[in-house]
Amino acid sequence: MTAALLLSTLTLLLPLKDTLLTEVTVTALKEPIPARQIAAPLTRLDSPELATQGIYRHNALSSRIPALHIPDYGASLTSTVYFRGLGSRMENPVIGLYIDGIPVLDKNAYDFDWVGVRSATMLHGPQGTLYGRNTMGGVLSLSTLSPSSGEGPSLYAEYGTANTCRLGASFITGNHAFSVGMRHTDGYFGNDFKGRPCDSYDGLSLRWKWEKSPGSDTQITHVMSASISREGGFAYGLYQEGRQYPVAYNDEGSYRRLSVIEGMIVHRRTESAQADLSGSLQLLNDDMHMDQDFTPASVFTLRQQQLSGAATLELNLRRTDRQASWQPLTGFFAFYRLNSLSAPVLFKRDGIESLILDNANSHIPGDIGYLTISDQEMPVTSDFLLGSWNVALFHESVFHFGTWHLTAGLRLDYEGGRMDYDCLSTLHYRFIPTMTADKPFSVTYRGNTVHSGLVALPKLTVMYDVSDRTGLYTNISKGYRAGGFNTQIFSDILQTMMMNGLMRDLGVYLDRPFSSVTASSTEYAPESAWNAEAGLRYRDTHVGLEASVYYMAVRNQQLTVFPAGQSTGRMMTNAGRSRSLGTEIQMRWRTDSFHSRLSWSYCDARFVRYNDGNADYAGKHVPYIPSHTLFLGAGYRLPLEGCSLTADAGLRANGPLWWNESNTLSEPMRLFLDGRLALVFLRWEMYLRGENLTDTQARSFYFRSVGKDFFASCKPRMMTLGISVKL
Repeated sequence: MTAALLLSTLTLLLPLKDTLLTEVTVTALKEPIPARQIAAPLTRLDSPELATQGIYRHNALSSRIPALHIPDYGASLTSTVYFRGLGSRMENPVIGLYIDGIPVLDKNAYDFDWVGVRSATMLHGPQGTLYGRNTMGGVLSLSTLSPSSGEGPSLYAEYGTANTCRLGASFITGNHAFSVGMRHTDGYFGNDFKGRPCDSYDGLSLRWKWEKSPGSDTQITHVMSASISREGGFAYGLYQEGRQYPVAYNDEGSYRRLSVIEGMIVHRRTESAQADLSGSLQLLNDDMHMDQDFTPASVFTLRQQQLSGAATLELNLRRTDRQASWQPLTGFFAFYRLNSLSAPVLFKRDGIESLILDNANSHIPGDIGYLTISDQEMPVTSDFLLGSWNVALFHESVFHFGTWHLTAGLRLDYEGGRMDYDCLSTLHYRFIPTMTADKPFSVTYRGNTVHSGLVALPKLTVMYDVSDRTGLYTNISKGYRAGGFNTQIFSDILQTMMMNGLMRDLGVYLDRPFSSVTASSTEYAPESAWNAEAGLRYRDTHVGLEASVYYMAVRNQQLTVFPAGQSTGRMMTNAGRSRSLGTEIQMRWRTDSFHSRLSWSYCDARFVRYNDGNADYAGKHVPYIPSHTLFLGAGYRLPLEGCSLTADAGLRANGPLWWNESNTLSEPMRLFLDGRLALVFLRWEMYLRGENLTDTQARSFYFRSVGKDFFASCKPRMMTLGISVKL
């Protein structure tokens, strides 16, 4: 039904002519020109490199792509991406993710096991003109196994540290390509309080792609991916007085997720024009349990459940003649996403004592009396219905003037969002000595809020072909990251309302009522960035070089902050302005038996204007952004009788970086050594892969909860023995 609808729509748009279609190349990049002519840095990793380096999740791309930093911490829900001085741990991402040309709308679905992935391509810098919202850092495009590739069946099996197992298979039958993979691990970090690992994982991933050419001028591609996982996580240890404590908390920490993405792409081509029509349906259903104080005390917990659905539709029109001097691309994009979110916070007895009673009684003179709460637990229910939508029109024209290539483009995005919230908290209190029985007290907080706006995203690039192998380019472009709603701050709002209400119910009127955050904190504005860049690209059979420098001016930068005092939530806020100044270099050298690669970046990201009411952070480093990222890899193949021996080594590094806006906590540069040895036969190979061979101790992430500091650590040394077979 879906294919028929898309096909009939294209038939109306583009009447058929009696022409033969040359081979249709399915690519996830929208640009109307070859990749070598794109006036922006580009990084591509193909299937052999992904397999050799053990890249099966997006965070393994850190440092291998210059300036990209994706810390591995928490659980699959916390898919935090930092790039070129941009990024935050919550809500909207700074890079867009496309799989076979289908955009992944929900950042919570970014972290998944790659099965059937054959290449990963990263476009650096704002790509808002063609890709729209949440691509102000760049676009990561994944291509998966295609039925037209002609590959035979393949299998792999791995076993390693912490009883980590990975099994997978891919095969093609007719017009269908299937990939399946599973992963299990006992976990790498122990919870000292429970005496067992806290970050176990079990997951299953499936992928199916179907291709059909009803005629010489039409190609239909259907893609479907599904993944289901159950995991622990949240290996956070207390940091106090300069000492890092081990992970130790008493309540449940877990995450379960079901993610399904189904998409259809129709390519239709005539003598003069080509149309690409794509649509998708996306589902995410997850359930997270978190001990939010991360200590052995029974303070408070969070359970967050989401049921999110989304639909996308996109149409691109371009010229068929790729040799013409003018290459226009015009497109339309729309999506709608609806998320039913429940995030109840449960205050336990220790939390009632420390966060509510101690705070309230400190404002009551001792000779009058004191407040008690008889409840052992106090639930704060928070239910949300979150909707977001976007409609966009865009155009990009590429003009070829001999060795000069000029690109000009503009996108108009109309973006909107709505939040309906329904929050309730109830307790039973007594004021001693005046009250002889408990009295119930409730606070409700219900309402809705809506925002919308129009965003213009221009782009201008110039590229000069010095020779067939060398090009110089410069570009100016704008990107933006959508605004949103702070659902994780409602427990603080209810807590504040509860304490102020209790005081009024007792007839105690404070000169300065309790205040943590207010309703104005529930929204945050879009973030935007202008990027100016110049670069050099060189390619030949054996050598590749790409180098660029950029300056990025950011307004309304979105930051994750923790309200002062004994706050229980976190929220997104907008800093005034920041700027990022940096350079990126990528080099490759390859011969028949040797290959090497260098990726390096430097980024100086600082606040230009940011005062949170307590301090002025102008001139401070933007937190979580490493100043340097580095990857240096090399490999050698030694031919033997009937087989070959390959050896690969890689050095990864990032840092220094700063953990907070005041720059009082920081992390120095850390080095991680990886290696792989493989015995390769005609149709199978056996390998041993090691990650963090030096067992470098480093911290991967930082946050605050209830006024305390916590860190997550990088994974320890990991060894993996594996075998892969191509039939």
